[in-house]
Amino acid sequence: MLKNLLSKSLQSGLQEVLQMELYQSNLWKHTANHLQRLGFFGGQKYFLKESAEELTHYQMIVDFINDMGSVAEMPTIEAVKDKIESIGDALEIAYNTEVEVLDMYKKLYKKAEDEDCTVGQFLLQFILLQRQAVGAYSDLISRYQKCGKNEAAILEFDEYL
Repeated sequence: MLKNLLSKSLQSGLQEVLQMELYQSNLWKHTANHLQRLGFFGGQKYFLKESAEELTHYQMIVDFINDMGSVAEMPTIEAVKDKIESIGDALEIAYNTEVEVLDMYKKLYKKAEDEDCTVGQFLLQFILLQRQAVGAYSDLISRYQKCGKNEAAILEFDEYL
């Protein structure tokens, strides 16, 4: 019989971030759908790519849990209900979500520091990814705000995405 190398609390924490990665993937698909409806096809492609990246993160966590002698449970994902009426809305939601996920990873890392350095080491890559995502969305928001209400500038920003 294989030994589960994860403590119950760390396994629970990993399941939470696993669930959040799937939720984010759905959120980015939801965002892409709304941006497509609004005619922002650059934004649509950008968020579909973001959605695929979240699924990669999800699988990395699944593989780690399974490698540690446990089995990742398939989490229930709540429905996405955010209203997106502009690229600005999409970017604000994305920035706030990435900050929330960064905080989740940092809290789990803090717990892992005390319990299991192997889990802590694994989590560091996600903390880096989240920090980069927060910075990237912050930059995009700054750039978008420079467009003001100029529709031509907003369409050019959409193409930039």
